[in-house]
Amino acid sequence: MNNTFDWNRFCKVVNKDFRNLWPMFGTTMIVLATLPFAVWLLTLVVSRDAVIGPDYRVAMIMVVSSFAALMVPSRLYRTMNLRNEGIYYAMLPASKLEKFLSMMLFTFIVAPVVVYLGSMVLDIVLRLLPAGSYREWLWQGSGGFPLVTTIPLDDDTMPGFHSWLLPTSSWTSCLSFPAIFLFAATLFKKHKVIYTFLILYALEFVLTIVSIPVTVSLAYKPDFVEWLYDSFAGATREGFMNSFLGTVTVVNIVVFALFTWLAWRRLKKMPY
Repeated sequence: MNNTFDWNRFCKVVNKDFRNLWPMFGTTMIVLATLPFAVWLLTLVVSRDAVIGPDYRVAMIMVVSSFAALMVPSRLYRTMNLRNEGIYYAMLPASKLEKFLSMMLFTFIVAPVVVYLGSMVLDIVLRLLPAGSYREWLWQGSGGFPLVTTIPLDDDTMPGFHSWLLPTSSWTSCLSFPAIFLFAATLFKKHKVIYTFLILYALEFVLTIVSIPVTVSLAYKPDFVEWLYDSFAGATREGFMNSFLGTVTVVNIVVFALFTWLAWRRLKKMPY
């Protein structure tokens, strides 16, 4: 149980987690991967002429894949913080570092990639059907495939905004939120995903309540309004979007690093 790393021992832990993935999380992955099919079926029932573009389908696939990452810690590693049931996890012949790295591997890569690929295969099957709302292939979207890299704009002089920061901010978001749920899984003993969603919703509600009077008060301060105008009035759309997406990317990286470290710290000192 020391913190050293041995490759052979790590591979055994990964193999064990892989064998547990299907029995403990397989049904959930199937449900998540087939959620886009439910949207396809709904549009088929409502209107046979409805069309779901490839950009929306890519977005749906990314969302269901992210949900897989959110749910893995609470399903595959349900007992990691339970005093009695967690003894089996604690006594595995591997170091805490090896077990935590395997946990990160399945949370951030294996489970979401499995759901992602499953949804892609299903999308291809639905596209091949003569009926339905899928009239284009995924890679025929405005942003290409598999990353959405274009933001359509109304201005004729700039028909689309292209930047590597857009896919970067999207993919770092797919790391930051699972990191929060990974840390929360080390705190809660039951209903880990639901409790985490409720806490995030409560925090968002509180921040909204606090931000409204702050925003109103700042709006009546001439110095702040003048600074805001000077900062953004002369900025181009590209410059503003790059600043915004760059900020989102940095925040996502900080959140990912912070909550991953907190989860590791919790598991490292977990009493059994």
